[in-house]
Amino acid sequence: MEVSKLKKMIDDLSLCEEVQIEKTGLIIDGAALYYSLYYYSDPKLDQRCGGDYPGFKDEVCNFFKTLQDCEVTPYVILDGASGSENHEHLVSRLNNKLKKAKTVAETESDAVQEGCNVLPPLVKDVFIEILKEKDIEFEKCLGEADPEAFSAANQKQCAVLSIDKDFYIFDLCKGFLHLDNFEWKRKKGGKIPANLYTRSKFCERFKLDPALMPVFASIAGNDYSRLKDNGTFANESSSSGEYSIKRLDGMLSFLSKVNLDGLNDSQKRERALTEALNHVGKKENQIFKLAIQKYVEPEKKHSKLPSWVHKKIEHGELTTFVINVVDQKTILLTPLVEDFSQRSSYTAAYRIRQYFYGLLTGGQMCTEYDRDREEIKDRRVPSILLSSDEQKQLKLQRRHRCVSVVHVSILSVWSLSVQAPEGLRRRVFEEALQVQTSALENIPDQLKLPVCVTVFWFKRLQHHPKPETVHCLHALLLGFVCDRDGPEDEFERKMKALKDEGVSNWQPRVAHGFIQWQCCMRQSLHLNQLLCSPLPEPQCARLYCGPLLHRLADEETFEKLLKTLRGKKKKLYQDLKTIFHLLARKKTLVIGDSVLKDVDPEIPATTLRYRSGATAGDIEAKLKLLAQDEHRFDKIVIHVSNNDIQINQLEVIKTKIDSVCNFAKTMSDSVGFSGPLPSRTSAHIIRSLSSFNCWLSNWCPENNVGFINNWKMFGLEPGLIESNHIYPTRKGADLISRNLAKFILS
Repeated sequence: MEVSKLKKMIDDLSLCEEVQIEKTGLIIDGAALYYSLYYYSDPKLDQRCGGDYPGFKDEVCNFFKTLQDCEVTPYVILDGASGSENHEHLVSRLNNKLKKAKTVAETESDAVQEGCNVLPPLVKDVFIEILKEKDIEFEKCLGEADPEAFSAANQKQCAVLSIDKDFYIFDLCKGFLHLDNFEWKRKKGGKIPANLYTRSKFCERFKLDPALMPVFASIAGNDYSRLKDNGTFANESSSSGEYSIKRLDGMLSFLSKVNLDGLNDSQKRERALTEALNHVGKKENQIFKLAIQKYVEPEKKHSKLPSWVHKKIEHGELTTFVINVVDQKTILLTPLVEDFSQRSSYTAAYRIRQYFYGLLTGGQMCTEYDRDREEIKDRRVPSILLSSDEQKQLKLQRRHRCVSVVHVSILSVWSLSVQAPEGLRRRVFEEALQVQTSALENIPDQLKLPVCVTVFWFKRLQHHPKPETVHCLHALLLGFVCDRDGPEDEFERKMKALKDEGVSNWQPRVAHGFIQWQCCMRQSLHLNQLLCSPLPEPQCARLYCGPLLHRLADEETFEKLLKTLRGKKKKLYQDLKTIFHLLARKKTLVIGDSVLKDVDPEIPATTLRYRSGATAGDIEAKLKLLAQDEHRFDKIVIHVSNNDIQINQLEVIKTKIDSVCNFAKTMSDSVGFSGPLPSRTSAHIIRSLSSFNCWLSNWCPENNVGFINNWKMFGLEPGLIESNHIYPTRKGADLISRNLAKFILS
């Protein structure tokens, strides 16, 4: 759009006034601010690993602290629902964002070309969270922020801070401050250096009647219109600038010469447009008139939603996505940095969105625009209605109150939000995420919703399990324990050091797992808002730091950090792990000989059975007894020891292992073997055990069976086996426990 070249023209001609900002009010375009603070921070904030929200929070807080120091009172205006553009425009815009996301994913972070930026999914939510926390006055619009910012600026007699070029066109009484020239980091003496643009100075330079600025914008090219003049205006320009600048200069020169004598402002605009169109051989077009009107009387968006919903949106208590769903039955799923060889990350949160749509539309179909391989496609998505029991309760709620809401699609939301008890709203949330929140009593309020999300995310991805998913899970749970605002201990110091080191080995599958979690997190946040927060809203800024979590997704790094947990942090981690497995409903059997007597993987719903001297045949017999009582497990782990080696030849043992494994598979979809310890009772035994362990480590993956290589781990560290060379020491039992816990988690 040519209007975007206005800034260059204005800068080249020095049409801005250098000012020092202090002791004033300021209208801030919220979207422009959080984009700018995220993209142009120093040091640069992460985009490849899913975002750095703690770093972003620091940047935002520093910005508003600077305003406070300079006695500048901010008033933030945030965009609302997207416009009702045509299908082609929507797809084109999203495909452009998709190309950027793919470029960021496939390029080293410091080599990504300028302007190729992708905003992490939770940035806007974190930004609103900070505004609330800092008690900064803000408003979320139903539609675009420009009309609201324009109106507020003139009403409050303030300048506007933004990057939107439309503010060069609006008639702002106190002018426009472009974020690129708002040097808040160079504050000195309680003042911020900035460049102030005023429309009057611009018009004076080009001898243009100010009433014609909207005409100039509409023919130059903006989001609404663009006059194709085939180089006419550029050829008539005396400017020495590039083609686009010459074109703008030629238009301004032409408009300044239009005879406007005796006309009011409306007539001036009509005459100027007609002459400009005639000048290039075009007929009058209604599109240009509509574009002009958007600058003359910026129109505020209206919605079919009731006033109480509007208020919740304005106060940041409800996402503006509800407007798109109710008014347009459409949702745009903005492309993210992910593994493009896999399905869109938004697929992970599909079920939650269906409940979101069901509450808002009463069961109507919605259209989603999302990535399909490497292009944007739209698809029809069926809503999920509440269960029949919940619908009956809602009807009882409505019976004694007159429902004045006309739009039928929001009846269920109205009932849930205004009348329904918290227990019912919580049950709807539980049904959507398939979790039981009653198990969360010992978990801090700030982590209740994230834990539910993590359980939902992990269970959904377990339909197509990948090792990276388990590593991501471990990293998330450990990340929840991190408290940057608390006292610094060894754990916090090491976490900070890991983040500062950055990510040298970016893994697409790890990035994909984390971005899927964020998709589930954001949609759950919005569903929780829609249900009037049956669960406390978490502090999103502290939940996810991409560079740190990518480092924690490395198994060796994770283990080192885990050892530094102490006191309350260690207890919280154990509680999180316990609750996670309770909610995930993983019923596990660990079975073997008396080597397991001091082993405790500390995983709920885990049964541990052992018998002294048990062989593979004994274990199979015990499994058959359990099967008679119709026992079934999510996972079975069989610990094999040296008992079989002392009794049988290696080939016989292999047959017995195959037999017990096959029977175990009739009782569970996931079977694993915990391998023998390196017993040193005799040279013959150690050689036989070594050969057996080697065979088992190859046989298990070939037969789709898990394998825990205790032999390798016990051989790396002394003091893990007792002096009898058979049983593990306390330290050795702890190692087996951790190995088992890892397998059960996977």
